[in-house]
Amino acid sequence: MRQLEAEQRVFDRILAHARDWLSELENLRDRDARRRAVLEGVAPDIRSLSPSGQRRLMELVGVRVDIADPEFRYREGTKCLTIRWHERTGTPVPPDPTDSQWARIEDLLRSRYRPHHFRSPLDPRAALTGMLHRLRTGILWRDLPDRFGAPEKVRFRQRTWLADGVWPEIVKLLDEEGVGTPVLSYAAGPELAIRTALDAEAHLNTQDGPDAVNPVKIS
Repeated sequence: MRQLEAEQRVFDRILAHARDWLSELENLRDRDARRRAVLEGVAPDIRSLSPSGQRRLMELVGVRVDIADPEFRYREGTKCLTIRWHERTGTPVPPDPTDSQWARIEDLLRSRYRPHHFRSPLDPRAALTGMLHRLRTGILWRDLPDRFGAPEKVRFRQRTWLADGVWPEIVKLLDEEGVGTPVLSYAAGPELAIRTALDAEAHLNTQDGPDAVNPVKIS
């Protein structure tokens, strides 16, 4: 008899929890319906609302903007001009120079620049290899390995070659066989995921679980 009474108390607690859950679910559904009614009634273009109206609408639906990629690293400044040139022209990043190719590139450089251009402690071949390495990997200038030379000096040399029209000629000499790789460029800003309270409530109304919700992503 005592065992039956104990089991009855357990069932009563389970039933009470179930009723509380159903009540909360019904409240969420009602709130969802009210929010959807408001959204359907607002102007199609949110920009036509006043700033206070826009803020009220965002608060109503519980808008939250998150960074979709937690490993994103902000990149200071504007995008590298050389990367922009490769993207604009669709030119791939060529392989590192062979000895014969470097001899031709060195002749090109000496035909375009005066001797003082080569008096820098920067090794021009190592610097060129570093430039190509960075374009392939998308690393920041400050992360350029030391074996290629001081990052700021390599960066300045690349900008000089690009501004003088020498960089396209170097790339053409290196990519004669067309075996280059696409330039790897990262976005200046992270990909963002926009979520609302409606997304969270949708988890309770689907059998597919959280994975069924697909927040809008912008970049």
